[in-house]
Amino acid sequence: MADTTTPPDQHPPSSPADKQQEQVEWVKDVIMWRKKRVSVGVLASMSVLWVVIEIYGYNFITVASWIAIFLFSSLFVWAYIYRIIYKEEPSIWATGISENTATEMAHCVRQSTEDAMRCVFKVGAQSEWYVFVATVVALWLLSVIGSSSNLLTLLFIGSVVGMSVPVIWVKYDYKIREHGKRVQIQSKRLYSIIDDKVLQKLKTNVKLNAPIKEKKVE
Repeated sequence: MADTTTPPDQHPPSSPADKQQEQVEWVKDVIMWRKKRVSVGVLASMSVLWVVIEIYGYNFITVASWIAIFLFSSLFVWAYIYRIIYKEEPSIWATGISENTATEMAHCVRQSTEDAMRCVFKVGAQSEWYVFVATVVALWLLSVIGSSSNLLTLLFIGSVVGMSVPVIWVKYDYKIREHGKRVQIQSKRLYSIIDDKVLQKLKTNVKLNAPIKEKKVE
């Protein structure tokens, strides 16, 4: 009988779900500063781009052209060195996208879209009232900030916040949760007070005034 076990020096092919999980973990590592070089590179790139466009006043097309020139120049130098070392022309197939990679990318886009739709439905239809109010207030603040700044500034602020808030959350997780519970308890008490003193009285007045209006109509 043939041995069907996997050799110790080989690993079974990973499924698309495993690769997607690896990509998610890699992004988490970058955000949580476990990959410090990549994290510093992301922040440095966004900072340089923002400074060049916003502080020095260069046009985005100009900066994009410079970046394209750098990429083409790097590719030209790489191809020249490749011909000297390997004595052959570089092939584009080495840099192509395989069918499995395209399928995985489409699966990731679909999964992200479905997660976003679930999040929107949960906030709008299934969450508590204070979650809905907090979401509306956050979007309103975002619109106010957007009216006084451009897209690049918002992306830069989002990058800085996205690279700093998760680290702060992990470091002060317990204190933030305790404060959130206190705010939730106080908001429920405030809602119950408003319901007893205002909403219930309004309901009672509406019920008392309804028969009188009917008699006047008769």
